[in-house]
Amino acid sequence: MNKQSKIMKQKFVKDLQFKDRLTEELFAVKSVKMGKTMDGRDYADVMLSDKTGEVSGKLWDECLKQCGIPEVGAVLFVVGSVEEFREKQQIKFVTWKAAEESEFDLEDYIPRTARDIEEMWSAVESAIASLKNNHLRLLLNQFYQDKKFVKKFKNAPAAEVVHHAYLGGLLEHVWEMLEFSENVIKTYAAVDRDLLIAGILFHDIGKTEELGIDHSIYRTIPGNLLGHIVQGLNMVSKAIESCEKFPKELGYEVLHLIASHHGRLEFGSPVLPMTLEAIALNYLDELSSKIRIVDKLLADNKESEADFTEHLRFMENRKIYLK
Repeated sequence: MNKQSKIMKQKFVKDLQFKDRLTEELFAVKSVKMGKTMDGRDYADVMLSDKTGEVSGKLWDECLKQCGIPEVGAVLFVVGSVEEFREKQQIKFVTWKAAEESEFDLEDYIPRTARDIEEMWSAVESAIASLKNNHLRLLLNQFYQDKKFVKKFKNAPAAEVVHHAYLGGLLEHVWEMLEFSENVIKTYAAVDRDLLIAGILFHDIGKTEELGIDHSIYRTIPGNLLGHIVQGLNMVSKAIESCEKFPKELGYEVLHLIASHHGRLEFGSPVLPMTLEAIALNYLDELSSKIRIVDKLLADNKESEADFTEHLRFMENRKIYLK
């Protein structure tokens, strides 16, 4: 079926208003959670999404019996209405049906980085080529010269929701950190440049396995069970073992960068940063992610009349000033 057969998406999440009636409007399914009412009837909480945001949906027993349970990653034609639930929008389903891939445009559902992918990728290649430490350069090239990995890495998001949550987001996050790192390296001569660059390129490598892309960004089964730090440690540990005469202590330092990059035990790192490069890596990671979060919040709320956002759990429960 050709491009003309695709159905134009009429209403995006950002356009939804209370009391809107939806007639076969297209949304992607991000998650599905089943539950039971007090009187024993089934219902499903469905998180719907498109490239502009997310909105919760509710399928009550009658709709479930008629249409079944939607699959995560599917794009649905939704018939229903936008209602208010706990001061937020919620779509009450009347009915739904799955759309065929020929009927929608994927880029309506997953946003893509606004930056040039190949320009950012060129910066990554240049950073690896500039390394003086042969062991680190060869270790990085096990991944960054592998065509299958490179294709996946260029397309990968850096998160489901919080920061750089779009196609190419992981590459953009790494590129930002490489840009920031040059000033750190110039200012602090004691920082091992090669080790810090290796840490930047390895710290979130597990996200290529933690996050999946269908018609939405979702967390894979190993992503849920292990998380990207454990997956990254496994991936890089295997690569180190395959390297001939890789220095044992250098291997520990590389793995420490991955293990400690969240900076705090309560944020998921099994250890705190204990080397100069690990401390620098943690703050570079924070700088890229936090600025991106706030930048998106300001963009998303530019029409808002509020002075502040709500308290943000993923920003240490702070509010952000919008004016």
